[in-house]
Amino acid sequence: MDLANLPVIVASLVGFLILMAVLKKPLWTAVPQVIDSRRKSIEDAFDEIDRARTELAKQQAEYEKRMADINAEAQAKMQEALDKGQAAAAEIKAHAEEAREKLLARTQEDIQREKEKALAELNNAAIDLSFRIAQRVMKEDLDKDRHDRLVSSFISDMRELN
Repeated sequence: MDLANLPVIVASLVGFLILMAVLKKPLWTAVPQVIDSRRKSIEDAFDEIDRARTELAKQQAEYEKRMADINAEAQAKMQEALDKGQAAAAEIKAHAEEAREKLLARTQEDIQREKEKALAELNNAAIDLSFRIAQRVMKEDLDKDRHDRLVSSFISDMRELN
């Protein structure tokens, strides 16, 4: 150690101690206050973060519940619409089946009427033909050859009627 610098070192040490004595009261009271204030603001910030997390978790739970409710409601509405659609389809099918049955019955009735009409016309034609044959037979004396020609003539007349 160099003794030449000893007075400087002692003077520096004495000055430092005087400075510490003078600043002791303001420094030792201000620094803990600043540290306490900073610690309190950090604790408050952490408390606020915890409150925000709690609120966020609560809002997220509410959001998820609302989404589940909305999904359930949408599902119920879709099922209701599907049920209504199926009921409407069944009703339309029933009406179509009923209309088909009515049309089939009307068609069968029309066919029966036309059949009866055709049979009546055929019967009338047969009666008319028989009546004509009887008239001609009464007017003419028939031999075998004449009979065959007469029958052929009536058959061709019958074809013309139809």
